[in-house]
Amino acid sequence: MRPFRCPGSSASPPEGWQLLLDPERPDPATVNALLRRCGQPRRSDARIALALERSDLLASLWDLGAEPGPRLIGVLRATSDQSLNVNLWDLCVDPALDPCRETALHLLLEAMLRRLRRDLPGCSISLAAAAVDLPLLHRFGFQDSPNGIRAMGIRP
Repeated sequence: MRPFRCPGSSASPPEGWQLLLDPERPDPATVNALLRRCGQPRRSDARIALALERSDLLASLWDLGAEPGPRLIGVLRATSDQSLNVNLWDLCVDPALDPCRETALHLLLEAMLRRLRRDLPGCSISLAAAAVDLPLLHRFGFQDSPNGIRAMGIRP
């Protein structure tokens, strides 16, 4: 992977990166590989395909200069009941992007939130995130759960 230049906070990706909002969905195996690089447990490609299919919106970040071709370096997906709630899932950025990780996270969150505020105004937006990402999420207006409430899930 080639080195990245890290711009300040801006709405446009740095040269060589492409941010896509809900175009053709990435291949499930490609998403699964990114999730694994980010330390998440392996899921079946069929489960990833189902998650992508059932997502209402997907933001993906690509390194266009990677060899042998474009490489998925970030992803964030959203599901919604289309009236009150939006849940954000799988926020992850390739750890090889350090020190540009925060820039990539910023791009994904900014694009996703801009679209959600336009298409689903008034919906509450929730996201389970790693502790290391909390300062950035606070800058976007996310708040910690009251009374120490934690999200829970079952891993099949």
